[in-house]
Amino acid sequence: MSDEQPPDHGGDKTPAERAGATPLDPELFRASAGPHAADRRRPLDELGSGPPDAYEVRRRRRRRQHSARPWFGAAAALAVVAVLATGLGLLVEGDTSVAGGDAPELVLSTPVASARRVPELLVRPVAARNLNTLLQPLLDGAPVDICLEARDTGAPAALRNQTAPLTPASNMKLVVAAAALDVLGPDTRLTTRFATDGSPTDGATVQGNLYMIGGGDPLLTTDSYEARLVNGVQPATDLESVADQIVDTGVRRITGSVVGDESRYDTVRSAPSWPARFTTQGQVAPLSALLVNDGWSSSGGPVGDPALHGATVLTDLLTERGIEIDGSPEVGVAPASATTLTEIPSLPVAELVAEALRFSDNTTTDLLVKELGVSAGAGGSTVAGLDVVRAWIAESSLPADGVSFDDGSGLSANDKVTCEFLSALLAAEGSDGTIANGLARPGEPGTLDDRFLSEPLRSGLRAKTGTLLSVTALSGWLRTGPGADLSYSLIINTGDRNVADSDLSLQRKILEALMTYPDAPPVDALVPTEPVPPRG
Repeated sequence: MSDEQPPDHGGDKTPAERAGATPLDPELFRASAGPHAADRRRPLDELGSGPPDAYEVRRRRRRRQHSARPWFGAAAALAVVAVLATGLGLLVEGDTSVAGGDAPELVLSTPVASARRVPELLVRPVAARNLNTLLQPLLDGAPVDICLEARDTGAPAALRNQTAPLTPASNMKLVVAAAALDVLGPDTRLTTRFATDGSPTDGATVQGNLYMIGGGDPLLTTDSYEARLVNGVQPATDLESVADQIVDTGVRRITGSVVGDESRYDTVRSAPSWPARFTTQGQVAPLSALLVNDGWSSSGGPVGDPALHGATVLTDLLTERGIEIDGSPEVGVAPASATTLTEIPSLPVAELVAEALRFSDNTTTDLLVKELGVSAGAGGSTVAGLDVVRAWIAESSLPADGVSFDDGSGLSANDKVTCEFLSALLAAEGSDGTIANGLARPGEPGTLDDRFLSEPLRSGLRAKTGTLLSVTALSGWLRTGPGADLSYSLIINTGDRNVADSDLSLQRKILEALMTYPDAPPVDALVPTEPVPPRG
């Protein structure tokens, strides 16, 4: 679910609000059931050694490096180089000879020590100066609590209050996404298991319970719920195909109940700092290891017991397909001896991350936090998972001063990050990495489906949006008009007033200014000139 637009809520919105038994031999069950249920009914590409402990995570595949020196510091240093080069150049005879065999004698028209011999060092400070000239009047009229950093190949190109800790809203998801990819691994899947607790009988009757054991998949979805989603069709794990599988094996009766097992994670449904309205409005589901349809009831509203809801949905799906179930849906823990009949894997973590970023899915992000706790052997809790995220940040070499948080989705007003941190995180992963490619794009399914639809932003912008009543944020990548790739972070906190149209307009103007980078003489205009014949 997205904090940008909760499901099933229409009407006018402010800019901030838009924003026990085995029925048959398990081997026979698997043979007759066919392949696993489809786990990529809506793949994202069609839409556009042992576990560490709680305080240790595997080291980054690449050490993230950052350069927090202001651009103007770099420019000043380069200016000194240029002055020294010019002075040295004056000491070198303008008619310096270049001799070689019988070739005609030529002289250098550009002194050996000239800054022209490293033209890239001249272009970047000029480009940064011109960009900041454009940005200055915009930023001078901006709210006090604004931060901006844009980086060109890791070097800052534009800065404003970049080390100020501000509330990031859903830009917080970028942090969890990066940690999950490194700690869990991009190919890891979260598996929902279906098992029974008795001895095999015939192939038509389950003499006991059918256990639905949650593995943390946040996207278990039925057709009826999928039709209610906003921001376009999202990826999903198809629960209906599991029901089809069970029917295809010949099962026609369950003498017990469908039992929902959510024991992989704890039963803390939310973060302490979240207002109750975040759940009642559907901005985030009641958190559970067994979650179906975002924990949203068919009558409209969040369910009180997600595991019971999941068991109820599966009961209904099986009943609709002609299976008789004697007992009512229940909640429990599958016995260790339960026999697995079938499993349904989630999308790989890389695609869960992309779904969370593109659609600003709070639930997916906060369930990944709990899975990080499991991976550390500390249990499936938000507290344990956030400890893993903090340990990952400490290992990352990112500029993390001022960064603090108490959830993964960014719904908490207590979350604080800096633009320097987010821009550096994006730059470290690169413009063609999993995170960059998972960001929303204007006019495509996701949280930018109805924003920035005019050029040049439509073609050049990728962003993680962030929206709370007093926060609007965008962090991501820009392919600028001149062809540069900028990682950027722009966060506006409006204090005691709601985000207004003027804040969104300011956002756009800042992005349009960034799109002009680099506005500087071309490199080939600054290279050394060709040697010339000597004068006289």
